[in-house]
Amino acid sequence: MKLIEHYFHLFAKYSQFVAFQEVKLTRSEISKELQCSERTVTNILNKMADKKWINRNKGEGRGNATTIIFLVTIEEMFDYFEDQSPDYDEIIRLISLFENNDLYNEIEQVFYGMILKLFGLKVDNVTKENENKNDYEHLKIPYFRIYNSLDPAVVERESERHIVEQIFNTLVTYSKESESIVPSISHYWEENNEGKEWTFYIRKGVNFHNNKNLTSKDIKFSFERLGNTPSKWIIRHLKSISCIGSHVIRFEFSQSMYNWDILISSPKCSIVPEDYGGKTKEIFAEVPIGTGPFMIEKHDETLLNLKVHPTYFKGRAYLDEITIFILPTIEKYFNANKMKREPLFYIPFSLEKDSDDGYNHVRRNHLSTKYLMWNMNKKTIRINHLLRRRVSSMINKDNMVRDLGYPRFKKANSFIDQENDDSSNSWIYQDTKYDESLTLMTYELTPNEDDINWIQTELTKYGIKLDIIQVPYSSFIEMSKQADLVLSGFLSENSREVSVYNLFLSESSVFSELYNLEEKVYKFCDKVMREKRQEKRFELLKQLEEKLIDQDIIIPLYTTFQKALIHKKLMGISLSSIGLVPFDRLFFRKN
Repeated sequence: MKLIEHYFHLFAKYSQFVAFQEVKLTRSEISKELQCSERTVTNILNKMADKKWINRNKGEGRGNATTIIFLVTIEEMFDYFEDQSPDYDEIIRLISLFENNDLYNEIEQVFYGMILKLFGLKVDNVTKENENKNDYEHLKIPYFRIYNSLDPAVVERESERHIVEQIFNTLVTYSKESESIVPSISHYWEENNEGKEWTFYIRKGVNFHNNKNLTSKDIKFSFERLGNTPSKWIIRHLKSISCIGSHVIRFEFSQSMYNWDILISSPKCSIVPEDYGGKTKEIFAEVPIGTGPFMIEKHDETLLNLKVHPTYFKGRAYLDEITIFILPTIEKYFNANKMKREPLFYIPFSLEKDSDDGYNHVRRNHLSTKYLMWNMNKKTIRINHLLRRRVSSMINKDNMVRDLGYPRFKKANSFIDQENDDSSNSWIYQDTKYDESLTLMTYELTPNEDDINWIQTELTKYGIKLDIIQVPYSSFIEMSKQADLVLSGFLSENSREVSVYNLFLSESSVFSELYNLEEKVYKFCDKVMREKRQEKRFELLKQLEEKLIDQDIIIPLYTTFQKALIHKKLMGISLSSIGLVPFDRLFFRKN
């Protein structure tokens, strides 16, 4: 494989992928390019000549040029490369080679064909000869973002949330269609003592991925551990958990918790095995054990490999295996109009152009809300409402959505009411000059970079100077305390009520880091949770949101949308609340 890479390297550098033309090179030049000794260069060229990849006329004497003719075309060499079943690192090195040599545009069609061969999965007609081979269904997905921790109690981004929902289950789930709680691991539950006591009855025969039977002890552990996670707000008023045998569990609270069944529908309350199934907390976060339709076979910075959970209590998934290849620059190589002969079955990000040639585009709106949050721990920010109001007034949200496009869907003025189109801010441009620079921080993501650059440009027009900073997502919450203004995202859950609690109360939300009156928010949310009627709870949460927005502490900017490209031979398609495809119902249509 290394020899193929060397050929690509020299062919790209010195012949620009044009075969059958003479190129004069010295061993010293090649040595520097391949970063090896001249003796190694001689061995490499000898091997290429033996394989009849090149013709070579050696220059006489040390330092004299050698004439080389490249005999293998780029298409033929791609075939050689594919035949060697390249691994992730080899694919990445090859992609980097072409990008670093700025030659992608010249060989776009050929390179695109190679990408399809690596990630496509051709569905053949089923015959007696290939029946067993065709029975195994393996979906390969190219993805552009590294997956961080997969511990459900800490996930915040769409990508990790999506995977968590494939490998874990909660006691109950929230149905957006019926706006009601439906059974999952628990088949029946009841509330007593004015919402201070909840009892859940657990299905028998639920297995974890390590074949261990789920019992009430696992559920007890799953909730008690939340106290050491950013999601500890969920169990803020939990007094005790009692296991009544192996399949009944009771929660007792210090105050009425009429919405407990809704809270525990959150993926953050996913059930994990007692003591993390014998793993450390750190290893569990990388390769967790759940009860869901798929289990993790391998997870690192290069790929995520999922295998079907054959004894899944809701019914075995139809696919046998799913491999997600993490290729940070992969998105730009996909264009729907080119996908004709060898399909990619699922691309979980938007493409610029639609196509009717064998592909469906599935779209979901209002997935998340991007917002700005002021650092209210800084006195200069806290006492200067006029500055906050003026900055809010300078940001024309409609223009932002129009100028920047995907994945921005529509301007936002609320987290709770996504269709709210009213803006309470008047446009204040006069006397806006601010002598000191403000620091605007966000985490590393292309849309975030576009957002902060746009905001910086707009505010500069009115005399506000912004220093913009991007930090890794893993350190974003901690580092946000240093900023004056922060750009972050609010991810919707199936239950909008739970989503809003998570925004205001979770330690993995910037709100808890930047709002110095956090305890007041906690007490207000406690009051909300004591309310029995959901309509009243929404009314109270709306009051809290309006106060924060009216004071220009938090500024909703826009909601996002997601569009996935799915080949028509991949069946069972729907988009979840976060805009990604649940894997458990997918299967291939075969001829």
